[in-house]
Amino acid sequence: MSKLVGIGELIIDFQSVGLSKLKDTKEFVKNPGGAPANVCVQVAKNGHNALYASKVGNDGFGEFLIESLKENNINVDFISKTNEYDTSLAFVSFLEGGEREFSFYRKKAADLYFTPEDFKDIEFESEDILSFGSVALKTEEARKTHDYLIEKAEKAGSIICFDPNIRLNLWEDHNELKKVINDYLGYADVIKVGDDEALFITSETDYEKAVEKLFVGNVKVVLFTKGANGAVIYLKNGKTFNHPGYKVNAIDTTGAGDSCFGGLITKILDYKLTKDTLLDCNLYEEFLDFVCKCGAYTTCGYGAISAIGNREEIESVGK
Repeated sequence: MSKLVGIGELIIDFQSVGLSKLKDTKEFVKNPGGAPANVCVQVAKNGHNALYASKVGNDGFGEFLIESLKENNINVDFISKTNEYDTSLAFVSFLEGGEREFSFYRKKAADLYFTPEDFKDIEFESEDILSFGSVALKTEEARKTHDYLIEKAEKAGSIICFDPNIRLNLWEDHNELKKVINDYLGYADVIKVGDDEALFITSETDYEKAVEKLFVGNVKVVLFTKGANGAVIYLKNGKTFNHPGYKVNAIDTTGAGDSCFGGLITKILDYKLTKDTLLDCNLYEEFLDFVCKCGAYTTCGYGAISAIGNREEIESVGK
């Protein structure tokens, strides 16, 4: 049976209670997070198999993250614990309109130091999907491990999905971040970017030209998210699909983009698409509507994983 394999960071988001800047926040609530993990949860809540590959500190925070994924039907067999490194932490405060301010604590994070040996028993089939982002690509060890799983997925003919998920405050050298993203972009069949991310990656100030420059290597599908203004799917064959999004009472945008990506991956799994049939599919309008519903639903609750809906809840959006 087909599955999604996610690899990347696992982070505890300590989220502010109420609206305030981080410097003024006095109370936080603990929530599980990590962009590729959020994608896995969305896919699992939509009824598909999902496995997450990562590493956490051997502490209560790490245990909390593992248990949170298990509660959401994620296979956690390949999340290991270590005494050498710490579990990643992020402090998040909320501003008007659901926007956020971040402060990360992950200089010696366990999810930057997993190795190929940790994931040597992960196997892929042609109808499987591998999904990853840039946050866990900061170290040479982590990049080698991503390379290992990417090579395995490629040999099996699996679809590869990449969300750059740019977090500038996690990288001392932004040129290094740009290089790393561009190094990995061409491995992906499907990518997800926001407007600012497309401009950062391509150094192109025009959105349409920026999207054109994203079609490198194996890239066939680009999901371009625009926050409250919906999303666009661009195909390598020149076809474009637009959706204005759904107007909801957004209280927290954390994880909304991840839910969108999870929605697209859900549809790819629903219809058993492969590398060879991605461009033959004529259902991208349906896919995009579901993508926008996924993102909109997630903004209606606090946190990422805790706010992600199942199919029935997602389909209620706009009704």
